Amino acid sequence: MTDEEYARATEMLRNADTRMSGLSLLRKLAEDGDTRAMCDYGRLFDTQGAPVTQNSDEAFKWYLMAAEYGDDRGQFYVGESYYEGRIIEQDYVQACKWFTLSAEKGYAIAQYYLGHMYYRGNGVPIDEKEAMRWFILSVDRECNEARVTLGDIYCSHKDYDSYEAAYQLYTAAMGDDYGPAFYRLGMMNYLGQGRPQNFLAALKIFRNGAELNDVDCNYMVGRMSYLGEGTIKDISIGIRYLNIAEGMGSEAAKEFLNKIDHTRKNNSKWGSAGSNLIEVDLLDTPDLLQRPAKEDVVNRSVSEGPREKRGFFSGLFGKK
Repeated sequence: MTDEEYARATEMLRNADTRMSGLSLLRKLAEDGDTRAMCDYGRLFDTQGAPVTQNSDEAFKWYLMAAEYGDDRGQFYVGESYYEGRIIEQDYVQACKWFTLSAEKGYAIAQYYLGHMYYRGNGVPIDEKEAMRWFILSVDRECNEARVTLGDIYCSHKDYDSYEAAYQLYTAAMGDDYGPAFYRLGMMNYLGQGRPQNFLAALKIFRNGAELNDVDCNYMVGRMSYLGEGTIKDISIGIRYLNIAEGMGSEAAKEFLNKIDHTRKNNSKWGSAGSNLIEVDLLDTPDLLQRPAKEDVVNRSVSEGPREKRGFFSGLFGKK
């Protein structure tokens, strides 16, 4: 009956009218030793808007309990907690220990994190061979974060075969509507990496990524629309997308808009209807257009945030 009760608890949590009853059932299952319930119950204490008071100690207690029972997701959550240093003091050695336990069971996002740790030397000596092994294992389990990171590494090699491998990885992640992959593949077309430069194809990909709320895609649609790259110049559309990107936290969009405002204020030819294009000095604008050097690739990818699939909590109570 445990599977049926677990399914019933998670379904009740989806409905505001039955949420508290679902919470009680989930806690009972956790106390009775169901590691899935332990992980979910702990996650509630680490999720904004959940029907419990936020409590880092309580969240970690349930993660650790599930992990000590040998649950791969619980082991990942414990590793993630140590890695981020958000609900417990950061400890890369402990993070690596728990990620390894989870990764060895085949948990894809733990394999991805472990690859980062070996690539960057967090808690372990730098070992690119071992990092690549874990990234590839994670890709084999269709982890989109790993697909993009591995694609970035291949792009940093700057040869045709590597570009083609990156292209395949980004395309696979796009098939799962993973926003950052749209930006990466769009940039391959924009910069002419492994294929002829094609602004029109790049803009189409960026627009699709923008519809998925990818911040960099919104920036590129705004930039290209403003400058007339792959489309007719349209200041209003450009500024609209740049404003969206800025609102999502894009420093690139913020600096581009600041440059526009500065130029407008110092351009006597600017008409009241905005008919004259402000020529932004691209040398002074933020540079998202160059691929990072190999040593910076994984740093950038991890800063974007590996996102563990949070099951029924995703979008239910809000972001953690």
